Amino acid sequence: MIEGLGVYGSATGNMAKTKSAEAAMGKDAFLKLLVTQLENQDPLNPTDNTEFVAQLAQFSSLEGIQNLNTSLGDMKGSMNALQEFGSASLIGKNAKAESSSFVYGGAPRKLGFSLGSDASSATLIIREPSGKAVKEIELGQLKSGYNEAEWNGTNTGGTQANQGLYSFSVEAKGADSKAVDSKTFIKGPVTGVSLGGSEAIYIDGLEISRDLVTEIY
Repeated sequence: MIEGLGVYGSATGNMAKTKSAEAAMGKDAFLKLLVTQLENQDPLNPTDNTEFVAQLAQFSSLEGIQNLNTSLGDMKGSMNALQEFGSASLIGKNAKAESSSFVYGGAPRKLGFSLGSDASSATLIIREPSGKAVKEIELGQLKSGYNEAEWNGTNTGGTQANQGLYSFSVEAKGADSKAVDSKTFIKGPVTGVSLGGSEAIYIDGLEISRDLVTEIY
């Protein structure tokens, strides 16, 4: 049993301040404050043993929480490292990802898209980075779900387009002439991965966030 422990002056007030400050301070500062209380105790008015033991329990709890946070941080770092090594294994495989941008390398390029419902008419539009339309391709009637169309690399005048970055979209209408929702996708080999927490892969040299990747094959 612990006897003769108290805080000189307003012991209860100091105890309350300690409890409120505990959450904002580290274990070393909390222990230093506790020792200071003991050094300034009033022998004629000792602190109740139960209250002192409660303070020790709070200190132990604070230390445990800090150690747990450290362990969780180490675990997160290990998991991130494993995830990065796992991403590196994707190089050389093919991927499908949601994207409206693609890299044209000089050969005909297949472009994917999904429709929310059947379309009575649809148009594939290829654009330069500036937004200028390069080519419009009529696709006719299409079923809902995933579809693909090919661009041969020529512009509206029939001239071969320059290699580089382009974007595409699909404008579709249903039998009621209302617009049909569409999403665009690209497919290609994974040529690289980004490490260090950016969580991106490169498909045909184009950086794509990993949360946009829908298929690896």
